[in-house]
Amino acid sequence: MEQIHFLGEEDFLPAMATENKAWREACVTSGYFKTYDGKNMHYYIAKPEHPRAAITIVHGFCEFWGKYHEMAWYYYQAGYAVYFLEQRGHGYSEGKLPEVDVVHIDSYDVYVEDFKSFLDQIVLPDTEGLKKVLFAHSMGGAVSALFLEKYPQYFDSAILSSPMWKMKAGEYSKSVVLCIRLLSKIAGKYRKIAPGQKRFDGIRVFETSSTLSKPRYDYLFDLRLEDEHYQTYGASLGWALASMDATRKLRKHADRMQGKIYLMTAGQDHLVDPAGYDEVLQRNPRIIRRDYETSRHEIFNATVDTRLRYYQDVLQSLEDLT
Repeated sequence: MEQIHFLGEEDFLPAMATENKAWREACVTSGYFKTYDGKNMHYYIAKPEHPRAAITIVHGFCEFWGKYHEMAWYYYQAGYAVYFLEQRGHGYSEGKLPEVDVVHIDSYDVYVEDFKSFLDQIVLPDTEGLKKVLFAHSMGGAVSALFLEKYPQYFDSAILSSPMWKMKAGEYSKSVVLCIRLLSKIAGKYRKIAPGQKRFDGIRVFETSSTLSKPRYDYLFDLRLEDEHYQTYGASLGWALASMDATRKLRKHADRMQGKIYLMTAGQDHLVDPAGYDEVLQRNPRIIRRDYETSRHEIFNATVDTRLRYYQDVLQSLEDLT
C-alpha cells in the first residue's frame, strides 16, 4: 500500500487526464464476448506481468467502466489483475431499451448468468492458479450475492461495498409485485421509466448525489456528456420490480454465501436500507462488516479521510487473502 499515491481532491482531475489515461492506453485491453443468450457483452482487463490475485469488479446501477478508472488503477499498482464487465444494458454492452438512458431487466437471473458467462469465457481461462476476489458495489452487490449463493465455488473472497440488499424506496409483497407486473405489461408501462425516476438531462446534481467528492462526480458526469453509451440514468418499472424480487431472494438465502466476505457500509446512504444488512448478517454471521459513518452511498468517492481509510481496508483485505 505504501507505494500507491492515493489521489486527493486537487490532484484527481489532472492525474486522470495524464497518468491514469496513459495507464489505460498502455495497460488496459477491452473486448466483447457473447453471453448465454447471444448478446454481446463488453469488458475490460488490466493485468500486470505477475499478478498476485485476480479481482473481478461488478458495477452498480447505471454505472460503467469510467466509474472505476481510479479504483482499477490502484488495484493494478498493488499487483492485482482486474477484470471488469459492463453489465447488460450498461456501457457498450447490449441490452438497452430504445430510450438509452433507461435501464430495464426482467429478472436478476439474467445479470447472474451474464456474469457466469463472463467468468467462464474470459476470467477463468486467464487466471489459472490465481486467487480470485469479487468486488461489487450497490446493484452489483445484489447481483453478486445472488451469484455467490448459486455458484459458491467461483471466488475465494468477496468485498461488497454498499451492496443493494434492501432499497430505501421500499419493497412490495410477492403478490403485489406480480399484480403490478401483469397490469404494467397490459398497459404497456413495464418497460417504461418507473415513477419517481429521472431521464438524463445533462444537468449536474452533485449536492444530492451519492458522492462527496466533486472532482470525481464531475469526471464521471463529463464522460456521460461525451458519450451516449454512458447516459443510463433511470430505471424501468420492470427493473424496479425485478430488484424487489432479487433483494428479497438474496436475503432469504444469505447463509449460502461462502468464503471470506467483507461488507463495507456507508452511514449516510440514502439509497440502501441498512435493515437489509442486519437481516443478511443474522443469516450469515461469518460476514465481516466495516462501516464508514460519514460516507454517502459511494464510499470510494467519499471525503479524503474516509476514502483513504476505505482503500486501506480494502487493500488490507486483499493482502490477508494473498
